[in-house]
Amino acid sequence: MDRSEFIGMVSASLGRPAAPKKVSFDSRYGELADATDLADAVRAEARRNSAELADEAASALTEAGWQVHRATTVEDVGDVLTRVCAESDIANAVRTDHSILESANVDAVLSRAGVKCDVTRLQATASDEAERRDQIESAKQRMFEVDAGITGGDYLIAETGTLVVHPGSGVARLASLAPPIHIAVVHTNQVLPSLDELFLLEHVEIATGNRASGMNLISGPSRTGDIEAQIVYGIHGPIETHIILVG
Repeated sequence: MDRSEFIGMVSASLGRPAAPKKVSFDSRYGELADATDLADAVRAEARRNSAELADEAASALTEAGWQVHRATTVEDVGDVLTRVCAESDIANAVRTDHSILESANVDAVLSRAGVKCDVTRLQATASDEAERRDQIESAKQRMFEVDAGITGGDYLIAETGTLVVHPGSGVARLASLAPPIHIAVVHTNQVLPSLDELFLLEHVEIATGNRASGMNLISGPSRTGDIEAQIVYGIHGPIETHIILVG
């Protein structure tokens, strides 16, 4: 018995109508070749409209609670990052292995600013299994002890002010979740109009075997309204989020 049959049996026992059959994810976009062509067109259109999309994203990001900073070029990221670290009193940080952070030479920038920074790699090097577990746990714990996590991003959604991060080698999920401050650096050519375009691109990446893991969708600082319906920040993640838009 598969999952849909089991749920149908439970629904029938409860006297409820059977749930409608889900539409195949693949059927939304037709054949893979057609979806790939459409994805290429989406990327090209986003690049053509990057300036307008970046302005739209900046507005949505601000509304979502991000503190938005602009850098004309990747070389200007260092000045913005130094200022953010000084204003937020950041003394130590972890960063992901995103290429835009390498291009911005953030390690040297942070060193000059007096900020100690480690790269988030959760791969253990020890041959002994117990030592491997200790290495990984130590790396995870480090992310809960620093002042800030600095990441790149894969996409930015203009409509909702959402940063999209694909976890992977050198990109630990905890870098954007555990520290009280999250700083993201994203180029304007990574901005998509809406979640519709994101899901299309994800579909093609998964179908072609280029995407194996899930993604983090981050829309500003952590918040909850569970306490007397009052919004409280920083309960389940960063209390302060910054994004540096490059370009």
